[in-house]
Amino acid sequence: MVFGDELKKTDSMNRDETVRLCEEAFEKLRVEPPVLRLNYEKILVIGDLHGDLESCVNALHLAKLSEAKAVFLGDYVDRGPHQSSVINMLFQMKTHNPDSIFLLRGNHETPSMNFSYGFLNLLARRFGKDYEKVYEAYLKVFSEMPLAGIVNNKIMLVHGGLAKGLERIDELEKAGKGGFEPEDKKVFETLWNDPSEHVEEFSYNPRGPGIHCFGRKALERFLRNNGLRMMVRSHEPVPHGYRILFNGLLITVFSCRFYGVEPKALELKDGEYLFKSLE
Repeated sequence: MVFGDELKKTDSMNRDETVRLCEEAFEKLRVEPPVLRLNYEKILVIGDLHGDLESCVNALHLAKLSEAKAVFLGDYVDRGPHQSSVINMLFQMKTHNPDSIFLLRGNHETPSMNFSYGFLNLLARRFGKDYEKVYEAYLKVFSEMPLAGIVNNKIMLVHGGLAKGLERIDELEKAGKGGFEPEDKKVFETLWNDPSEHVEEFSYNPRGPGIHCFGRKALERFLRNNGLRMMVRSHEPVPHGYRILFNGLLITVFSCRFYGVEPKALELKDGEYLFKSLE
């Protein structure tokens, strides 16, 4: 993986360089299926980054040192101070090492979120009247990011959680990647839903219309139907950078320090897991 001077380059790229990088990343991602099959001995899972360049760099170093594949669970941009550096660095890594780094889609890889939470405004300030061309190039890449990953046929990785009505993984595969602004219910909820120990099946979620909380009973049924052992997701800041729910059936991992949390990554190896600090 490339480090050092690449950090400076990612934050000072002009319009044409940025568009070209997006086009290269698009070519790598568009050949990946909506649900990745990740059959590897060791995987490092990284949660929301939201412009946290320090966590991003530390995660990439950690993956390289431990010879692990790196799987990011989405939400690379919006809110944080180094959004363009984070997303550009990850695109560069994906372009140079497509089989070592995997970029899942989060709910913030969409126009509706970018309009309200900073990424679009950042591009407008940086590129002026050219920002629309640059943003369209980013959106094309976002729309080709996979929605989920299955680790060694046992662990499901997603950004948000279990969609209401989703019984089998192949339903998500058939739904496709969702386009610029996902409208398919199962795609949308995979990016947005949250777990709750206060419900058994599905219930209202205060995040907004069409978004649900899912409970242990619903997750147990989904895991059983698909021969899986566990789900790993991000999407929610948690105080210590991770939270274990449903008696170990679900793990939330969060990697952005700007929420007042201790940023963590999750190492998966030989059916076991270990939390890694990104400080």
